[in-house]
Amino acid sequence: MDKQEQAIAATEPGLQALAKQGPPQTPEAGAKDPHLAARPVLSLKEQKDALKDSKLWGFHCPSCKLDRISPMASCPKCGSTRIEKRQFSTTGKVVSYTIQSVAAEQFLNETPFAFALIQLDDGPRVSGWIPWIAKAKDLPMGQKVEFVSSYKPGMQFEKR
Repeated sequence: MDKQEQAIAATEPGLQALAKQGPPQTPEAGAKDPHLAARPVLSLKEQKDALKDSKLWGFHCPSCKLDRISPMASCPKCGSTRIEKRQFSTTGKVVSYTIQSVAAEQFLNETPFAFALIQLDDGPRVSGWIPWIAKAKDLPMGQKVEFVSSYKPGMQFEKR
């Protein structure tokens, strides 16, 4: 700091502390910038590209064993930042659902369909849609389903 900056720093308590610390460290020098967000180990684009290949990739916290499909840079359960990407099974069981008979334009040719919550066999719960479900008897709770790649938005499952 030059003499003028030192004189200003001497009169301002906050600047006095800053003057003692010296210049801020750059990320290259090993400082963590609290304003920079950590990048997840798997981007949304990579995840969507994998869905086209019928692969379900998600996130795994080795500290508390939490699995999620949605991106996370740190674990919401234990706070760990040691997050790994993990491939999940494409099969699971229906936990809950609602039947849609009126749908958005992309799904007009698939109505009625079920929008379902699916517990993957080896991973988290995910939401997706199952075409041609008109009545509750068409999709019993616990029904085995399998993810299928689709050009439609979202995750499509079919009964096994």
